Amino acid sequence: TIKLVADNGIFFYTEEEVRAAVEETHNAGLTISVHVYGGQAATNVINAGPESIEHGTNLTDDHLRAMKEKGIILVGTDFPEEHLKAMGASDEDAKQDAADIVDRLRRAHRIGVKMAFGTDVILDLPGMTRGEMGLDYLKVWRAAGIPHADILKSMTTNAAELLAIQDERGAIAVGQYADIIATPGNPLYDIMELKSVNFVLKDGKVIKIDK
Repeated sequence: TIKLVADNGIFFYTEEEVRAAVEETHNAGLTISVHVYGGQAATNVINAGPESIEHGTNLTDDHLRAMKEKGIILVGTDFPEEHLKAMGASDEDAKQDAADIVDRLRRAHRIGVKMAFGTDVILDLPGMTRGEMGLDYLKVWRAAGIPHADILKSMTTNAAELLAIQDERGAIAVGQYADIIATPGNPLYDIMELKSVNFVLKDGKVIKIDK
């Protein structure tokens, strides 16, 4: 996968420039993900048709509808409020930014945009591993009212589709690698059960088992 950063400053790529990157990536047999937050930059990216948008913090409903129509996957990196504070945001700004993140996530799901779970964990919190911090994002999805089954899909089948490995991984099916986890409770009823994984099978080999 190729990643293009489209708007990490006041300047951003034109639609023609992004389209050239998309076409060249596809000609090489690869997929392309584009970092973009919103505004005209997001419009240019969506029109160019990459496989996914990373972040998309300020996407409007029109952006999201266009993404659904084109089949562009959203990897929203939906930061929890305490992570925003750890990155230096004031309490007031973190609260507002967290509310905006939940709103965009809720709107994307309502409109029907396909999503893949992404975290963009870029810092350390005391007493937590990066994996534990990644699972903090589950509560953001829950706050947005995303059904637990859809959250699981975003972490498995949708993610595999985005990475173009859906014929090998992402589902429990004949012919796929045996990547399986188990939890004490059912994550379809409580997605936070993913914080209590007690069995891991990777490529058909037991990696972890709590007895």
